[in-house]
Amino acid sequence: MTLLAIETSGFTGGVAIIAGRSTTSELIVGSKATYSRRLLKSIIFLLEETGITWNDIEAVAVSLGPGSFTGLRIGLATAKGLCLSTGARLVGVPTLDVLAQNGAIFHGPIICPVMDARRGQVYTAIYSVARDGGVKRVSEYLLLLPSDLPGHLPAHQGILFLGSGLSKYSETFDDLFGQNAFFAPEPFWYPRPFFCGLLGLSRLGDASGADDPLDLTPLYLRPSEAEEKKRANEKAS
Repeated sequence: MTLLAIETSGFTGGVAIIAGRSTTSELIVGSKATYSRRLLKSIIFLLEETGITWNDIEAVAVSLGPGSFTGLRIGLATAKGLCLSTGARLVGVPTLDVLAQNGAIFHGPIICPVMDARRGQVYTAIYSVARDGGVKRVSEYLLLLPSDLPGHLPAHQGILFLGSGLSKYSETFDDLFGQNAFFAPEPFWYPRPFFCGLLGLSRLGDASGADDPLDLTPLYLRPSEAEEKKRANEKAS
């Protein structure tokens, strides 16, 4: 199967094309330009470089969030448009699951991705690593204060932290967890489109299958600013 993977949850993101379970091509860019200006350009570049055509793409995997509301909307809208126009299957993949895959290489017992959610909070979830190297989520997706994280993690175990939240809260986690806290190098802080694609392939191969382009929505974990303002206005009235 030839699959296109799209990752637009944060400042650093990109696309990948996967044939089978090997990376045909992957492009990761950190840019101030919005994804509305660079996403399609990135996809077209990879197609031209690999010689793959739009009609060759059988499925599209897209990172669902949490993350940047604007980036997620652009990524999902692009994925839906491609699937509806080409007939490719669509599969959504939670961004924290994608990010956690970066930690498997370190062979730690617990992986804790922490994405900066602003407002003094982080998006996170807890993952364990199996003997075969697979990464399994063992918690709900969470939006919380960094100081609340110890209540969700097992005591006296090594914990590998990775993600954009480390740029603000690494010292906080060091104080909270001491010698049990380990920090991945910065290149491992960002979700890779390749891992989004691999997780998408796994979804397509199991009973859950593909998603309906008309029903699939981003995983925000927090209401958008527009929704919060609407709720505030409704309460005020």
